Amino acid sequence: MRDLVLPAFEMDCRDWLVVTPAQAGLPDEVAGAPLLAVLSTVVLGDDSFRPASGVLTVGLLDEDVPPARPVDDAQVAAELVDDEDDESLRFVLPAPRSRLALLAEFRMPDGPDVEVKDRIESLMRSFRWAAAA
Repeated sequence: MRDLVLPAFEMDCRDWLVVTPAQAGLPDEVAGAPLLAVLSTVVLGDDSFRPASGVLTVGLLDEDVPPARPVDDAQVAAELVDDEDDESLRFVLPAPRSRLALLAEFRMPDGPDVEVKDRIESLMRSFRWAAAA
């Protein structure tokens, strides 16, 4: 892979474990898209353990972007709409003045959960581009 220069970004990851692909034992690319980070979290209840994991990849936006809905109070993130997939959430985070975007995809292996979804959406609301593309 050639060197990829990304604008800086910020996220509030206090509830998340964030590792590089190498630390997670994953390749540098997923389906041809550069893999930037792997994220994991868990919501603990009195008798429950509800995990979620995610990946951040890089891509170029084109005219075929799937339908998306803005995340409430988010400056950047929009959730990609997929009514048939209950186990994952996907978000697009377009860079300012660029076709470049991050794709954040989260898996919920135990199925949809309100608290897990809230934690994911909170992370997406915290996303900020710190430097322009």
